[in-house]
Amino acid sequence: MQGFMKLSRLFRLSSHLIPLIILAILISGLSDAKHPQPKNVQVSLRAKWSGTSLLLEAGELLAKEQKNNFWEFGKQWLESDHHLASTSPKDCFEEILKHGSYFLSGSLESYYQLSLILRSASPKLVLYRQLAQDSLSSFSLSHEESVNSENASDIYYKDLDRWPVSRNPNAPKGKCCWVDVGSTILFDVSELSAWLNTLTTLSQDSREEPEIFEFDHIYPESNRKSPGAVLYGALGTNCFSNFHLALVEASIKGKVQYVVRPILPSGCESEAEYCATVGTGSRLNLAGYGVELALKNMEYKAIDDSEVKKGITLEDPRTEDLSQEVRGFIFSKLLERKPELTADLMEFRDYLLSSTVSDTLDVWELKDLGHQTAQRIVQASDPLHSMQEINQNFPNLVSSLSRMKLNQSIKDEIITNQRMVPPGKSLIAINGDLINIESIDLFSLMGLVHGELSLADQIARLKVPQKDIKMLLYTPAPSEQGSFRLDFRSIHVHYLNNLEEDSMYRRWRSNLNELLMPVFPGQFHYIRKNLYHAVYIIDPSSAAGLKAVDTMMYMFENHVPMRFGIILFSSKLAESIEENDGEIPAYFEENNKNKFRKVEEDTSSLIISLFLYVEENYGTKMAVQFLIGLNNHWGVSKADDDEVVEKSYVEDAFVEALKSKANSPPQEILLKMKNELTFKERADQSTFFVYKLGLSRMQPCLLMNGLVYGSSQAQDEALQAMNEDLMKLQEGVYYGHINSRTDVLEKFLSESGHPRYNPHIIREGKDHQKFVSLATSVLKRDSVIVKLKYLHSPETEDDMKPVTHLLAVDLTSKRGLKFLRHGLRYLLDGTKRARLGILYNIDNPVSFPQGSPFLLLVKVIDFTASSFRYRAKALEFLNQLIIWYEAQHLYSSQTSNTNVEAFIEEVAKLAEANDLKSDRLRSALSEISWDSFKDYLQKVSGFLSSEFGLGSGDNAVITNGRVVLHKEDSFISDDLKLLETVEYDRRIKPVATIIEQVEWEGVDPDDLTSDFLSDTIMAISSAMSIRSRGADNAHFEVLNAKYSAVILEEENAIIHIDAVIDPLSSSGQKLAPLLRLLQRWFQPSMRIVMNPVEMTRSLERNTNQESSECII
Repeated sequence: MQGFMKLSRLFRLSSHLIPLIILAILISGLSDAKHPQPKNVQVSLRAKWSGTSLLLEAGELLAKEQKNNFWEFGKQWLESDHHLASTSPKDCFEEILKHGSYFLSGSLESYYQLSLILRSASPKLVLYRQLAQDSLSSFSLSHEESVNSENASDIYYKDLDRWPVSRNPNAPKGKCCWVDVGSTILFDVSELSAWLNTLTTLSQDSREEPEIFEFDHIYPESNRKSPGAVLYGALGTNCFSNFHLALVEASIKGKVQYVVRPILPSGCESEAEYCATVGTGSRLNLAGYGVELALKNMEYKAIDDSEVKKGITLEDPRTEDLSQEVRGFIFSKLLERKPELTADLMEFRDYLLSSTVSDTLDVWELKDLGHQTAQRIVQASDPLHSMQEINQNFPNLVSSLSRMKLNQSIKDEIITNQRMVPPGKSLIAINGDLINIESIDLFSLMGLVHGELSLADQIARLKVPQKDIKMLLYTPAPSEQGSFRLDFRSIHVHYLNNLEEDSMYRRWRSNLNELLMPVFPGQFHYIRKNLYHAVYIIDPSSAAGLKAVDTMMYMFENHVPMRFGIILFSSKLAESIEENDGEIPAYFEENNKNKFRKVEEDTSSLIISLFLYVEENYGTKMAVQFLIGLNNHWGVSKADDDEVVEKSYVEDAFVEALKSKANSPPQEILLKMKNELTFKERADQSTFFVYKLGLSRMQPCLLMNGLVYGSSQAQDEALQAMNEDLMKLQEGVYYGHINSRTDVLEKFLSESGHPRYNPHIIREGKDHQKFVSLATSVLKRDSVIVKLKYLHSPETEDDMKPVTHLLAVDLTSKRGLKFLRHGLRYLLDGTKRARLGILYNIDNPVSFPQGSPFLLLVKVIDFTASSFRYRAKALEFLNQLIIWYEAQHLYSSQTSNTNVEAFIEEVAKLAEANDLKSDRLRSALSEISWDSFKDYLQKVSGFLSSEFGLGSGDNAVITNGRVVLHKEDSFISDDLKLLETVEYDRRIKPVATIIEQVEWEGVDPDDLTSDFLSDTIMAISSAMSIRSRGADNAHFEVLNAKYSAVILEEENAIIHIDAVIDPLSSSGQKLAPLLRLLQRWFQPSMRIVMNPVEMTRSLERNTNQESSECII
């Protein structure tokens, strides 16, 4: 890992200019007066590492599209022999293009070719070099022990800076390939075979394995739990082919996890085929980086103008260098063409050089220079080339630009557009996504274009028409600015005050416009309106909960303009509800013990019952005073947050609170309350309500108008929450959405309220969420997802479902069985937008014997999903089956045989009870091919590991590509409903809307089923979720583009570029060559609106020239 960290700087090369090495600055002299050479500067940029193999770079580029492309490309190259006849770099380059293009289509082929030219994958191979060096160093196989240590490459290294990545490791012990297995390095296939034979005798804990990274190439059929074997070598060498075949065979058998890190060690060029060595040797020439050359003419000449006479030149054409341009004229060319006019031409040159003609333009000549430049570009036959030429040769062209007659229509349109965009502002967007010009460079731009091309290619392969693909590409990313509010409206909320009705707030003003008035920091807007609803969720028996009550009372007594409320619950009862499958445990009476469950003593439930009694008889304020009295009796300020109050303190506080109010002694009331179930049931319902909200593990917490805040003991937490909602309230008042008759809480919760809170689901930002594209899996005919059968809510089986939940469950654990039952309950509760697929995430399913209860259970579930999913009671049958299995077989040995016939008979009885045909079920269970079924389960487990990164036994739900792990926290059917709502509203709905309106072409009408449409939406929405894009589209269409814009139309263009450019700015200079590059390779449609400044007061380019040519 240390070596990997050394290379962390390497991946920043595509966004930072690496140190430049200027190879040659060749300035022509005056040695050859007859054929003078122009004074120019040639600059070449080279990397600080030696060249990498173009063949290996091709594999890395193809792997960016699909991981399997790396392996398919290598297999195709090994099986082909056409490249063996290549004898030139050009031939090899064409062969590499030919083999790689087989896996690509359309514009992706152009991207692949351009990336090879730019050598953009070279840094990745240098990373593998460093990992190879670390591998050798860990076993003391340094360069000193390597062969050919004094070859030409070592001499070359002396010229390099001492940078870790500059050195390519030499072949250790003369071997060009080796396998790192963690505990040793293997140099021959025979050593590898011997090592594989020892694996059966080594325990997993005793093995030392190599570290495997996310970017590694892992063989698709490898078992992720098998020992790792990392092959260092290069495609095109004999040793690589031999090792590869052996490791593939071992990987298919499940013996190893096969990883390849491509590297051609120094000194192995002679052992490799010719095409594998193309690109190696000398250092790598860099492309894609701009170079600024700040040159200034420092040559001064002394001329005695007193000797100037008519017809006599000041300079001798035989000795003076006339190749330099003078105000647009190159006199050496003119003299070659018209030697008879030498005297006149030299006199004209002297005139231009004399003081009578100024070298600088007058200020009034610059007034419309920006508009004139825009006109020159717009009217050019090649506008992008013209813009680049002006940018890079501005001092030579400024004179002719300033003397161009200006078209007034162009100027008027530019001025009109500048009412919406500031003059000189430059903007650019690709398919509506606005890009930061300051940070853009060739490689980051290429990455954005590649993302769009790759996404378009995947959508096109799903048979979506071209016009609809463009609509999908313009779909913005989900916004992360929306507030998630929890709908807590219920009878279980106990409000302490009401700002609109209580007499203590009667003197406050009721005008909501006061909310728009500024106040001093720390002050409030005192308005007689319930604008802020601060509701605390607390367990009254905990110290943390009672401290929150103290905080609330402090703010209430100090007239903070909030409406305060509390919701009480019992943490202990909430845990019991979770263990009881989401149901409240029942009570029993002494005379009926067989029917009801006995109630365990719960201090929190007792406090809630007493609170409800006081509130019902004496009001909410008196009930809150009871809690304050409990604080005082206990001394809660000195207690730790996790401490629980003793029951004696509760009884004393209750007696103290009612001593002066109750008609009967409080002790008698307390005794009656212990046997009174009415208040206990209400207390339990309050706890159940908190459990359904998803807040039972977050106590204490604060709900501010539905916004959820944790750890709400401190006063500052509530005040901060108040300030965060202030802006939305002010906006509502300003635009008239909130007035004196508006119920603020009702409005907020109706607009964005959700019935449940789960922090793992609602948290926003890609840093907190994991997305995986499912498009590749949907497009494969033999993939797990394509063959999967889905479950639906009753009577919705034939409806299109935009939301797809894939439940990865471990049915060998109680947690996994419970997770699946909640998934079934989610469907039983009814959903019209979602379907559910079951993927079995089992550790080593091939180890289960034939007839084990687990395999029988999985087969029953699988058969029911495929054959009985249209039956009304199929879901109920599966739910009962899992309950029966958990009770009868879960804790029995999973690896032992069971009475198969007895198992089938019990399942058949459940099926008949739910109106399912038991004979079909018996037949399916009796004819199981156990080996093929276990192979299928192994394939499913490998799919979950390779595609989603799940470990064996992990429970998770994948919703249209979003992976949500089910860890220690509770995950119930309501969470699946919340996940459906959140994902549909954020990112699935726009895709579903477009797909529903598609006019399909080239698709068999019989194939346009609900499953086809659901699969298409799932694939596209998951693919779109992983691209980097802003939440808002840039709307350039509001700008006029009749006279002052460059419009390049391409009928079938995937990429559309909108830009606003000041052609004389540094941004314009930066964008011009980039746009030319995109036009040449990808043929995008473009709409470039000119946005120059009206008056140029300072022209820095009079003395500077800047070059931004981006490609070789």
